Amino acid sequence: MDDIAALPHTPALHQSQVARRVRLLAQQVGVLMAGLLWAWLLLAADLKPSQLGLSWLPAGMNGLIWAPAAVSLVALCLWGPRLLPALWLSQFATSCLMQTPPALAAGLAVTQLAGTWIAVQGLHAGGFQSRLQRRRDVAQWLLLAALGGGGLSALLSCLLLQFTGGIPEHGAWSALLMSWLSQSLGVLSLAPLLFQGLHALASPNKSAEPGSRLWPQNARPLIPTRNWKRSALSAALAAACALLQTGLLWRHEGLDAGSLSLMLAILLLFSLLTLVHRRGWLTAALLPWLLGSLSLSWAQGWGPLQGLNLFELCAVMASLGLAMSLLPALLQAQNWETRSERHHWQGLLAATGMGLAEWRLERSTKGSRGLDVSHQACPTWLRYTGAAAAQDAAAWPSDWLAICHPLDRERCRQALEGLLPPGGPDEFIASLRLPSLGGEPGLWHWYELKGSVQARDPQGHALRLLTLLRDINWQHQAEERQRMSVALFQHLHEGLAVTDTEDRLLDANPSFCRMLGHSRETLVGQTAPPLQIQVLRQSGHSPEQLQLALQSEGFWQGRVHAQRADGSPCHLQLTVSTIPEPDGPLRYRVLTMSDLTLALQQQDRLDRQSRFDPLTGLPNHDEFMRLLQGGLEASERDGFHLSICRLDLDQFKRINAEHGPERADLLLLQVAERLQGALRSSAQWSDVVARLGGDEFALLLRAKNQDESEQALERLLAVVSQPYKLAASQPGQADTLILDLSASMGATLYPQDDSDAETLMRHAGHALYRVKHTGRNGYRLFDTAKRLRNEASLIALARVQQALDASELQLYFQPKIDMQTGQVLGMEALLRWQHPERGLLGPAHFLPLIEPTGLGVQVGDWVMEQALKHSEQWLAEGLGLNISVNVTARQLQMPEFAQRLQELLQRHSEPVARHLSLEVLESAALADINATQALIKRCRGYGVSFALDDFGTGYSTLTYLQRLPVDALKIDRSFVQNMLINSQDSALVEGVIGLAHNFGCSVVAEGVETAAHARALLRLGCIQGQGNGIAEAMPATEVAAWVRAFPQSGWMQALRAREAAGAAVTPGAARGLP
Repeated sequence: MDDIAALPHTPALHQSQVARRVRLLAQQVGVLMAGLLWAWLLLAADLKPSQLGLSWLPAGMNGLIWAPAAVSLVALCLWGPRLLPALWLSQFATSCLMQTPPALAAGLAVTQLAGTWIAVQGLHAGGFQSRLQRRRDVAQWLLLAALGGGGLSALLSCLLLQFTGGIPEHGAWSALLMSWLSQSLGVLSLAPLLFQGLHALASPNKSAEPGSRLWPQNARPLIPTRNWKRSALSAALAAACALLQTGLLWRHEGLDAGSLSLMLAILLLFSLLTLVHRRGWLTAALLPWLLGSLSLSWAQGWGPLQGLNLFELCAVMASLGLAMSLLPALLQAQNWETRSERHHWQGLLAATGMGLAEWRLERSTKGSRGLDVSHQACPTWLRYTGAAAAQDAAAWPSDWLAICHPLDRERCRQALEGLLPPGGPDEFIASLRLPSLGGEPGLWHWYELKGSVQARDPQGHALRLLTLLRDINWQHQAEERQRMSVALFQHLHEGLAVTDTEDRLLDANPSFCRMLGHSRETLVGQTAPPLQIQVLRQSGHSPEQLQLALQSEGFWQGRVHAQRADGSPCHLQLTVSTIPEPDGPLRYRVLTMSDLTLALQQQDRLDRQSRFDPLTGLPNHDEFMRLLQGGLEASERDGFHLSICRLDLDQFKRINAEHGPERADLLLLQVAERLQGALRSSAQWSDVVARLGGDEFALLLRAKNQDESEQALERLLAVVSQPYKLAASQPGQADTLILDLSASMGATLYPQDDSDAETLMRHAGHALYRVKHTGRNGYRLFDTAKRLRNEASLIALARVQQALDASELQLYFQPKIDMQTGQVLGMEALLRWQHPERGLLGPAHFLPLIEPTGLGVQVGDWVMEQALKHSEQWLAEGLGLNISVNVTARQLQMPEFAQRLQELLQRHSEPVARHLSLEVLESAALADINATQALIKRCRGYGVSFALDDFGTGYSTLTYLQRLPVDALKIDRSFVQNMLINSQDSALVEGVIGLAHNFGCSVVAEGVETAAHARALLRLGCIQGQGNGIAEAMPATEVAAWVRAFPQSGWMQALRAREAAGAAVTPGAARGLP
């Protein structure tokens, strides 16, 4: 594999290169074989030129037709100088076979090719086309190829022969004449045949010559099919020529009158054959046979040319050769040029989109009047009408109309056939529809059909009819668009106008004229009224901005206020657009206009209905609120007071029920009129009255102060209270009804009541409600101070709620001790507020505010929950402290209090219930003695104890006290603090202590501030005490340490020492104890 890979790579020949090399080889072989075949024919002919005394001529130069000259000319014309070596070899081999010495044969081959090569160069320089379809090509072929090339080759060959001694001096001119004649006849007779054959082999359908005049490939020629009649005639003429030529060859009398007649007849038939057989191959094949047979008969010494001397022979053969080759060639060239010119014009016709057909008619029945499509229909016609319809040669001129639209068929048929009879018109033009070229069913294409009679017979019948089809589909579509545009322009509901760039009106549709009330003639030439400068400026538009918008965006839109011709105002919506030009500056603009007058009027009516009361015409509620908002802004801006009033008619429902809705409506109308008449107004401000609905009205009154506002309210009530006269609204009613009416008014004054519009209306409604429920027929102003207080309370409640949520509320604990032994018995939970700004606040600052509300219950639950949490913690630390929690009256009244307490107790594992004491105010307990008794019994079942707090401040009786199963009584601090200086308080304290002992309750003294208070209470039998003298309330974190340190505190030591000494402790000294 490596060895193979190392071999040098030889690129493969391209396929086209191989084909070219094969063609070149075939051409060379063909040229060589043609030369050898000609040499063999000469040898086989056994020529006998001795009769002319030309025995010294080289063989082959006396045969009168030298075929190698034609082969060389055709090969060099078609294939170029690449075949020169093959041509030279062919000429050399031919001469050698004719027994010519090799050296001379080589020279003769060169001289003969030299003349041919020079002639071919001249042909190429003159633009020669080898199909011989032009007269200039025939002339070049005759002069340059036959005469010039043949003569030059003959001259060079004779010079070479004379130089080498091949011919004597006296025979030079004879040799030159004979050689020239033989080569010229060879070119004249054989070259056309070779050109035709090689072109047919190279490309059967088109010419290989560049620049040849051909009908376009996608078009069909005027003669699309072969005519058998013409073919038969061509064959007959060729046969006749052959028969006459045979007869001529068998004449041995010499060139007499009979022979000349036969030659002329042959020439005439040959010319006719050229005209009939347009393809040319038959004449090209027949020509060399005619000339060759004469030459061969002369060379053999027989035929009509025998006995002629050299010059006579040359003259006859030259004349006959030129006549038989040149005349047919010129006729065929003329024919081809005529057809080419016809094809050219047909191509131009096809380029314009026109189809042409021609009918040649005979005077016979319809069946014999036919259309020879192969002669008379151009490709464009066939494409428009369909090739299948045109193939019938017997078709009548109107038969093809079968494919057109049914609505056009009969009309066009009558018009077309109307041209044919005598007296008919010579032409007509009609429009019709033919199937679309795309072949889609149901699609039609518009054409214009023009028929023209070109010739008539003596009786007036049409002999030649020319029809022309022109594609007018685009024109028809444009006309349809134009008709639609005109109809749209005329019937469009919107106004439409065309102006120039200076806004001068050029045309306008009827809607445009109707909107402005002007006629079209009045408007044309004038500046369009909506675009006049004063109209634009009055409507808030700038003409300069309009022009800039048109230049930058191409359109402008806006609404203008103009006047019609009768002076009435109108509101118009305009759209101005520029019309683009393909090139050059803009010239026209389109103005579209819509009349908004009726729409805006309707909108105003709907807007008024939505803003005003339909019965009284007064503003409704929504409009009054809008006016109120504007009044508030004006009051704040100008500094005046604004009274917002709500007025309600008293007993209006009774009046409506007794006298009917008609008279009730009349009454409302009169009330509205009176209120409107009683209002004040000025250039800057006016009072406002509105109907809110039913019998309720609202007013906005401007005032300097509250006194002026109250005077205005009294005046309005006096106006409304005047008697009303109501006319009868139905048959059978009294003519006039006199009614007395009163009204109630509520008002609020702004800016004292500094609220928004909705709140002010609500406050006026509150004041009206007060009036309606305190006797009617009066007015009341809203209490702004009370509102401020209520708002402050709400703000305070919200702040407490915020404190609860932010954990700002805390529990402090004040000890309760056994004053005899110094034992700490428990703690009372006291609520404090750690305010972030005001510091630590006692319950007096916020509890009175929240106790009557639900927030008080929420805070009470929180206190209970926190107290139980701390009790459980202390029990876990070994401190068996009782916790006292105050319960408010609202908590006791809650039905779920006991259930809530049970749930809180069940959350804790320690026996917190035995250590919990609920303290209830005496007044709260006696509010509902039965409910309190049941609640206490239920809670005691959970293990909870109860105490009456601040006992002695209420009005309880022994009977009530006996019914309450409490465990302790707490003496109010006010009695304890004054017992040392007030005998009544001391007696009251002693009575409470005795009462507690009698009922089996423990007693706790609150407000123990000094040791003297403690000793006095001990003497009276009260052991338990609580107060700031013992300890102030402390945070839960300090309780455990304080309990452990209290027995050794200085306060207890001093108390015991003084008791032992029996000394009295003054209040001032006691306050100094720790």
